Amino acid sequence: TNGGPAYLFHNVGGAENNAIRIRTVGTRSNKDGIGAVVRVQAAGGVNWQTVHSGSSYCSQSELTLTFGLGKASQADSVEIAWPSGQHDTLKDIKANATYTVEEGGKILKTIPSKK
Repeated sequence: TNGGPAYLFHNVGGAENNAIRIRTVGTRSNKDGIGAVVRVQAAGGVNWQTVHSGSSYCSQSELTLTFGLGKASQADSVEIAWPSGQHDTLKDIKANATYTVEEGGKILKTIPSKK
């Protein structure tokens, strides 16, 4: 709330499951890929999120999206629908890393995550 306290959360549940993180970089769309819809399919099912910059007054959301994969060691597919209308699909994306993906489907950078 406005004028209220800030909160910091700490995960004490451990790191037994896997995840991937996707950071979008637009070329035809805006540079941060805001508005891109990212859909991740893994053995545990399908999940999707939209890149957005904030959701309330004076707020900022992290532009990198995080997808839990459960016990799956990879995402079978990562589909990105960009604001420009471009659609990209990446296959067999290994878990526990952050991927920076450029519009057009090129992976610009991969940073392994600490587990």
